[in-house]
Formats: sequence, structure tokens, C-alpha cells
Amino acid sequence: MNKYESVLNSKKTTIFAVMENLGKFNWLIIVAVLVGGLMPIQSSINAWLGQYLKSPFQATLVNFMGGVVVLAVLLIIFLRPEYPTLAELRQIPWYLFVGGAFGVVFVTAIVLLTPRIGITNMMAGILTGQLIIAVLLDHFGWLNNHHPITPTRIAGIILLILGIILTQK
Repeated sequence: MNKYESVLNSKKTTIFAVMENLGKFNWLIIVAVLVGGLMPIQSSINAWLGQYLKSPFQATLVNFMGGVVVLAVLLIIFLRPEYPTLAELRQIPWYLFVGGAFGVVFVTAIVLLTPRIGITNMMAGILTGQLIIAVLLDHFGWLNNHHPITPTRIAGIILLILGIILTQK
């Protein structure tokens, strides 16, 4: 094999390695990124609505009402799932029903903070807070998750905190 064939083979190997790794890439992360892109849009709309209504709580209520309407249409017309019985609902631990309350805090905080600190700072803070809590939930196995803290995850959080500092400039 001459030097040109060697270079060609090494380039093929590199290309094939890249293509092979692309096959292992979880493409659902792209969906997550796209859905994540909706958050700053929602934040801006809700904050703007809060200014019109002169109440962050009313803006949050409108946000949830819109969500209820969309979900009702999806569930009743398109998805038609089998609904749990009252007995099945009673077997679910009470704390699994508090997600909506967290949603109220989350959306209301966005409505209050976005006009004051901007969408970029709000999203940077939200993302950093989400990942810090997610790492703790994963590490300690809380809420049915278990993935240990790694140096890479810690480095990611440090970079997010640095990102918050940099977006302040």
C-alpha cells in the first residue's frame, strides 16, 4: 500500500467512524432542542400577556386554560386513550399530582421575571436550575431516577453557570 492509499483508507475509516457514530446518536435530542426552543417564545408571550392583563396570575391562568383546551381536543378527538378508573386514581401517590402546582410557580415566575431580566437571562437561569436539580435527582435516585454524578456533568453545570455570568454582559 502506497502513502496515497494509506491516506485514502484513513479518511475512509474516519468518515465511516463518523457515520457509524451518527447511527448511535439519539435523534430524539433534536426534538428536545426544538421543543426547548418553544420556551423562550412562550415566556415572551406570557410576559407580554401579563402586562396587558396587569396580573401575572391571570396570564398564568390563561396559559393553563389554553393548555387544557389543546389537551382536551387531543385526548377526546385524536388520541382517545383508556382512562383510569377512580379506584386506579386512588392508588396513585398524592405527590404525583403536584406537577400542576409546580407549573403555576414556573409560568408565573417567567411572567414576572422575563420583563425584568430578559428572555436570555431567564432561560439561562431556568436551564441551569433544571440541570442542577436533574443531576441531584439522578444521583440520589429521587423520583424514580438513578444516574450517578460524573465529572462531565459537573463540568457542564459549571459551564452553564459561566454562561449565566457571560449573558449578563
